[in-house]
This record gives sequence, structure tokens and C-alpha cells, in this order.
Amino acid sequence: MTTHGGEAANSPDRPGEQPLSPGRSAEELRAQFQAQGRPGLAEGRRRDARQVRAMYAAFAGLLAAVCLVLIVVRLGGGDALGVWVATYAVGVVLSGWGFALARIGHTRWAMTVTCIGAALAGLGDSPAFR
Repeated sequence: MTTHGGEAANSPDRPGEQPLSPGRSAEELRAQFQAQGRPGLAEGRRRDARQVRAMYAAFAGLLAAVCLVLIVVRLGGGDALGVWVATYAVGVVLSGWGFALARIGHTRWAMTVTCIGAALAGLGDSPAFR
């Protein structure tokens, strides 16, 4: 397409298209457009995944520490050994496993195992086991 003076026009071939910059083809522009933002997007996803793993690991570690402290406090308070010790101990083991799973990136399994450990720790604190 040429203009009145014989120069190439910087206008699109079809209605609704954007004009092309001089010396660049539509494929080059498309490739540049598609390459924009991908490094930032990938870095954001990696950062989010690291944050999620750290959060789940911290939650599991905190739960394991709480279970251990509760075992020590209740045994130091004179409570007799019983089923409650076993439920707290299983809570510690499951929370530790949840910590390990979170650190290697299996966050769904980590949260599942940690929640089961928390439920067992809550069961061990119930009045039925005192």
C-alpha cells in the first residue's frame, strides 16, 4: 500500500489492526509482545510457592512444638500416662511429617497431615482423656 507521494504507508492491511512500526514484521511484534511479562510472572509464581511452603512448614513446626510443650506441661503437672500422651505423640509425629512435606514442596499433603495431627492433639486435650 502506498500513499499519494509513493511512500509506504504505516497503516494496517485490515480494518481494526494496529499500524506496524517501520522495519518490523507482525510476527516479530507478536513474539516481543508474548515475551513481555513472562519473566516477572514466573518469578512471582516462584516467590508465591516459596511463601506457601514456608507458611505450611512454620504451621507444622509450631504445632509440633505446641504438642511437645503440652506433653511436658501435663507430665510435669502430675498427670498419669495415658492415651492422651499417645495422641499428642502422634500429633508431634504427623506435624513433623507435615513440616518435611512442606519443605520438599508437597504442600497439599503437608496441610492434610498437619490438620490430622492438630485434630489428634485436640482429641488428646479433651476431658475424656484426663
